[in-house]
Amino acid sequence: MKNIFRILTLAAVAGALTFSLSSCGEKFINETQRTKIDSGFLETPQGLYSMSTSLYLQFRELFYGESWPFTMAGTDELMIGGDRASEAYNTYDARYGTRTTGSANTRNTDYIWNIMYTWLNRANKIIDAADILEGYAKKDETLGTAYFVRGFDYLFLVNQHGDIPLVLHAATGPEREYSRQSREEVYKQVIEDLENAYKLLPNKGDMDGKIDKSTAAHYLAQAHLWRASECNDDWNSSYKNQDLQDVIKYADIVIAAHPLVAHYEDLFANYTKNGAAAPSPDNNTEIVLKASHTVDTTERGSANAGTMTLCWFVMPYQNAFTGFMERDVAGGRSYQRLKNTPKYTYFIYDLANDSRFWKTFKTTWAINRSVSDPNKDYDYLAKDGTQIKMTSYFGPHRTEATFSKYLGGMYIINRKEYGQKFLTEDIDISYSPKGHKLFKIKDYNTGKYIPDVKALLTYASADAAEPENTSMNPNMDGQFTMVSKYLDGDVDKYNLANGFRDQVIARSAEDYFFKAEALIRQNKIDEGIAVLKPLRDRAQFRAGEERDKYMDGGQAFATSSYREAIAAYTYRSVFYGKSSYFYSVGGWDKDQAYRDEVNSKASVLPVVTSSNYPAEDEYVMNFLAETNPKYKTDAFTRAMCYLLNEKSREMYAESKRYNDLVRTRTLEDRLRFNDQAWSENPTDILGHTGNKGTKSVKDEKGNPIDDGDIDRYASPNGGHFKSYHYLRPIPASFLENITKDGHPLTADEMHEMQNPGY
Repeated sequence: MKNIFRILTLAAVAGALTFSLSSCGEKFINETQRTKIDSGFLETPQGLYSMSTSLYLQFRELFYGESWPFTMAGTDELMIGGDRASEAYNTYDARYGTRTTGSANTRNTDYIWNIMYTWLNRANKIIDAADILEGYAKKDETLGTAYFVRGFDYLFLVNQHGDIPLVLHAATGPEREYSRQSREEVYKQVIEDLENAYKLLPNKGDMDGKIDKSTAAHYLAQAHLWRASECNDDWNSSYKNQDLQDVIKYADIVIAAHPLVAHYEDLFANYTKNGAAAPSPDNNTEIVLKASHTVDTTERGSANAGTMTLCWFVMPYQNAFTGFMERDVAGGRSYQRLKNTPKYTYFIYDLANDSRFWKTFKTTWAINRSVSDPNKDYDYLAKDGTQIKMTSYFGPHRTEATFSKYLGGMYIINRKEYGQKFLTEDIDISYSPKGHKLFKIKDYNTGKYIPDVKALLTYASADAAEPENTSMNPNMDGQFTMVSKYLDGDVDKYNLANGFRDQVIARSAEDYFFKAEALIRQNKIDEGIAVLKPLRDRAQFRAGEERDKYMDGGQAFATSSYREAIAAYTYRSVFYGKSSYFYSVGGWDKDQAYRDEVNSKASVLPVVTSSNYPAEDEYVMNFLAETNPKYKTDAFTRAMCYLLNEKSREMYAESKRYNDLVRTRTLEDRLRFNDQAWSENPTDILGHTGNKGTKSVKDEKGNPIDDGDIDRYASPNGGHFKSYHYLRPIPASFLENITKDGHPLTADEMHEMQNPGY
């Protein structure tokens, strides 16, 4: 923190305004701006209630800014994209420490620490003033909200930092004397606070977005599970049995209160407008906790409005598909903070039968680039030798009739078992714009050649047994299929960095994982695995569902109320409603009758038992067994591996991964899938280290291109994870601003208060 006063002496103006909790629903808290506040207002029940509603702003603040380095980077799921922001959280190199450094967009180690201790002080003030609330109609809700936030924050901080300052009373003036309490003490307090919240909160909040008993139950299940996890094995033995029973008890409460949404696409993808009624993804039965956002544009630029998650995963499609794409509203602004780990992400799904891959990742983009001269015949040759006239793709003057009509770029995920062989001569595997191979494969929907196609695997010839190259690489660049869960096309500005969708923080699907893991830890492995069956059943394609149909929140541009005000909607926004499903698993080169027949049948995912794990999970276990034999021999290790894989499939990029891998002490094993973190010499999925200026890359006319002497997979900052990285450092800014016995900490005293290794 910049100053200890900022954290623990925050003025009580927290109650200065009440605000809209939700952007949707019929009921919401009206904003009441108070330009002048005297301290007396905060000593009234109404003032304390106002302060309790302000606590919801914490959840907005976490997702308006960039919390992703603390929840998603540096895992098996995600590595750093082309932006390199907060890169050290992924590579665990020398820049990662008590004061993390990097690019201008790098988050310091104290980012979430500062946010949470600020809001903890507000929660403490409410709890300290509980007697003021006696007889007040909203006493229980006011106190319950404060207890919940305190439990939520300390639960997150203890898993990230281990022993931490446990501050249970609001600061009344400058305070500098702080010590760290043990994880055991912190967990006791977390569970006590969440139990108090559970007792006090209503069964159901009186408006959309409010926390209630089931929200507290969700985090009680999580707290008991985390306390029983490997990260606490040095002291938790006396708690484990009861903890696991409590996990199941509270998870069952949440599962009963929040039924699963019937269709996976209704969780995130089927989004068409801000504030839309059910089944909008922002307002469904499965949501347990969310950060609600407002469409009030006067609040833009503050923690009160918008979420940046729509930008974190967007690849720079305007660069990846050279000449055919430009940035638009539907596709989002390409921050490219995070990209998929190819060795893990593309191999853990049953691509033919598990719809979650196709409803989580965007694989197709429509042409949206204007031509400066609409009568010019572009010098592109299709594979059959015909000249491509770009005017035939969007007409002499682009109109709405051409929106979303033609593919401009596509990623094919063609694992070997699906038998889809695309030739290297037809696929874009170059990272030099001059090396792109264009107009080689036809779109079965339109009969038009697709300008630019990338693929997981390419082959030298149709009869080649093994692939020779890939478009997917482990380098920090902008080439990857992107997570599409958070896209928002219903925004009021072109090139917007934050949208208005509510941010889902917790949903009841995770409680299935809590319960399953508790049973597995009780040595009821097959019973635990069976708990996850409803999630796998939902993941199957339904009979009559078009398997190549694609949607995401970007589609909301089509009906946005902002369309008339933003020229970019009219001239740039496009959306292609098909995925690369049939190109990836087979059937793209057959007739429509074949694809109709496939669509007419429900897909089937195998029933999983401890003696029958899916092939995708065996792939993960075999890979990890190369360095840890337990993944082949130990029943518990294998069951937990399956559970973590299944959680990826269900909750990819939902801010769960880092904490799960840290608490289960599986992060170091699984970083083998993240080459940027694992090795200073990353290899792609075929074991290649990259092309070192061999001139093997050719342009669309067949001319060799020297792509340089630098290995394109080089990652000089990678491969530095050490066991002490399982705990994040105590921020230097905190240690520099506290005292011991009235004097600033000496270097030795700072070292004593710091986590080992930093």
